[in-house]
Amino acid sequence: MRDMEESRLFNRYVNRMRKKYGISMRQVCEGLCSFQELSLLENGRRQPNRLLQDAIVERLGVDTEDYEIFLGVTEYKRWEVRQRILHCITWEETGRADRLLEEYYTGYGKGNTAIERKLERQFYLSMLAQILRYGGASREKLWALFDEAVRLTVPALEHKPISQLTLSIKELNLILEAEQYRRDGARLLRYREILTYIEGAGLDGLSMAKIYPKAVFFLCRERLTTAVEKPLPLSEMAGFLQLCSCAVDILRNNNRMYFLWELLDMRGQLLKQMAERYRHQGEPKAADTMRAMHRENTGWKTVLEQIYAEFQVPKKTFEYCYLYVMQGVSCINDVIKIRRQMLGITPGELCNGICDVRTLRRMEHRSTMPQRAIVERLFARLGLSGEFTRTELVTDDPEAKRSMEKMWERENNQQWEEAENILKQLKTQVSMDIPGNRQALTRRNVLFHWKKGVLGNDEYCRLMREILELTLPFKAFLIEGEKYLTYEEQICIQNMLLGMDRDREEYKICIERFEQIYCSIIGNELQATFAEILEYIVSYIGSELGYRGEYDKSDQYSANIIQNCLRLRRVRAISENLYNRWRNYAERERKGVPANRALSNEEELNKCILLSRLCKCINNEIFYSRKLETAIRDMPLCSE
Repeated sequence: MRDMEESRLFNRYVNRMRKKYGISMRQVCEGLCSFQELSLLENGRRQPNRLLQDAIVERLGVDTEDYEIFLGVTEYKRWEVRQRILHCITWEETGRADRLLEEYYTGYGKGNTAIERKLERQFYLSMLAQILRYGGASREKLWALFDEAVRLTVPALEHKPISQLTLSIKELNLILEAEQYRRDGARLLRYREILTYIEGAGLDGLSMAKIYPKAVFFLCRERLTTAVEKPLPLSEMAGFLQLCSCAVDILRNNNRMYFLWELLDMRGQLLKQMAERYRHQGEPKAADTMRAMHRENTGWKTVLEQIYAEFQVPKKTFEYCYLYVMQGVSCINDVIKIRRQMLGITPGELCNGICDVRTLRRMEHRSTMPQRAIVERLFARLGLSGEFTRTELVTDDPEAKRSMEKMWERENNQQWEEAENILKQLKTQVSMDIPGNRQALTRRNVLFHWKKGVLGNDEYCRLMREILELTLPFKAFLIEGEKYLTYEEQICIQNMLLGMDRDREEYKICIERFEQIYCSIIGNELQATFAEILEYIVSYIGSELGYRGEYDKSDQYSANIIQNCLRLRRVRAISENLYNRWRNYAERERKGVPANRALSNEEELNKCILLSRLCKCINNEIFYSRKLETAIRDMPLCSE
């Protein structure tokens, strides 16, 4: 059956990734699990618990942040507590984090198997070390915690060179942390060894962004600290500058800010010193190049400092909870209940030919979790994929994920022709018989044509609605009530709104429904687990509310998104929401509406320009630059 085949694609993806990089089962399992556990995962005969599955996938260089994941009620509850702990650490609520962590470990630390106990212990130690660091724990105490955490899954660390191990980014992070607190001092050679491993590990883009900048910063900090009395040779400085620039570029490509301020600060010092050295050596062109790079670097560093200060978030990367945050996680029991009610399907209609109504009732009350085969068939009837761990595309082809990353980059810069060429390639890499794949790729095809002016608004909206209804009737979204939508369905609706008349009743209802979905999420302890879709949808809602004249509410949404981005070290949506705030201010001023604070047109729009340049969003940079020209010339008018 198609749905049964679809539900095993992730397992085959893991197998193909391992073989693609020539990694043996022994290498993946070493210190972590048995061959049998990995074999069961790759063959789709059993899904290991979430911690183990993530550890296996991450050892293959794959980051799981952008996956949609469905968990049974027991594991979902465990995941939920972990995310609350991460939230408290990230928001510096260390007292509550400590209490939650101890309660969590008391309840789950024993685990059902030796593997679970090991991974739960590692999570516990990793979080405890961060909490104690806030309280000023000694180097010895922190080293002991990190060292124990590492050895739980990497017992061979002191017996083998890192190049002979297969490590996840979480394990690499723990090694880095242990090294900086080492009793006899950090070893520069170990930092270089870790960096070399990362460079050759075949990590995907987001995994690189999460670990490479930190490794570069730790290495450069260690060497530059020891070179205070004796200046570094120019050639060595150039090498460190290249490393810092590469790390910054990786962050820019992935719209992240992990250790970004620190790297910009370090890069700025290197550029300034190198410019002076070149000037003294009589090399004015090289000095001018360094000074030009320094000016750009200073612009980025300054704008980050301004925003961090305004929103009272530490500019330094003070925690690494972002390695453990899992987005897009849903409870299978809740999804079935909410989706069934949203679609107006009775229990009997949903269960017909699949299971007993009493089984469904128990499931919807979170008192049971039936066999996977039953859940898959229920999901299919509800318009959902049978794959419980999936990205935007359901596929077993590792190259498809790489192609998607390339297409996102082209789409981001509105390079429609290039994006379309990658889209054509993707259609040959994945099964278009799977509704979710057809929905994701066809939506982009229609969007690209509309952006190029090939489609008018009415035809565009009609086609977007058809694409949405491959899995969800549009009217089911419009009616009142609790909702469960996939990320792709939400993006389909938001894309449809782009071409819809704002005065149309359906448009207004869509904005209301999105608000209803997210009003309970914004500001709560699970907000980080919705970061990607929140930035996409809530930024749009905030902009729309500003267009309607609901400036205060619009500003609240924008401030929340900016605050969340700064805490989670995500940069892309900051400029959009700063611009939205500025536009609301400009409209208040034009209409004589009192504002809580005065904003400078030049200062605010320059922030947007610099952040867009940092994110390599060329079209946004051009847009904000034009707005700045207009603002300087005239009183700004409401756009869009």
